[in-house]
Amino acid sequence: MILADDVLVIGYGNPLRGDDGAGWRAAELLEDDPRAGGARVLALHQLTPELALEVSQASLVVLVDASEEPGVPGTVSSWALGEEPASGHVYSHHVDPAGLVQLASTLYGQAPPVVQVSIRVADVQVGINLSTLVGNAMPALVDKVIEVINEHCQAHA
Repeated sequence: MILADDVLVIGYGNPLRGDDGAGWRAAELLEDDPRAGGARVLALHQLTPELALEVSQASLVVLVDASEEPGVPGTVSSWALGEEPASGHVYSHHVDPAGLVQLASTLYGQAPPVVQVSIRVADVQVGINLSTLVGNAMPALVDKVIEVINEHCQAHA
């Protein structure tokens, strides 16, 4: 049986670049959210190769980040790794999600399903505050992550 404590949530981005810090802020909110059911939550600046071991040990990885996808800022979207939107571009980080999963698989022989949850940005200028549109959408971003975790746990109960 899969429990939420088998789930790894990684919120990443730069909290000093406005809306690019949305993933980081979502991780902070999720750490204290009882609905996360004990999922391991990390707030990081970027995805790094060192995460491969933790990724390989999870039953699900949820990546939370800001996105430059065209559309209305503050809009939340999600997709399973391998089903990325054709028009989307997630902010660059040192290791992209697919590379991290491939590294986990190569080094440790297993990789879980990965779901990317993104929020469209309005402003990534230097600053510690989220834009009003993205700030107002943070509850929806957190709710989407919780939904992904719950669906995974229910499917594997």
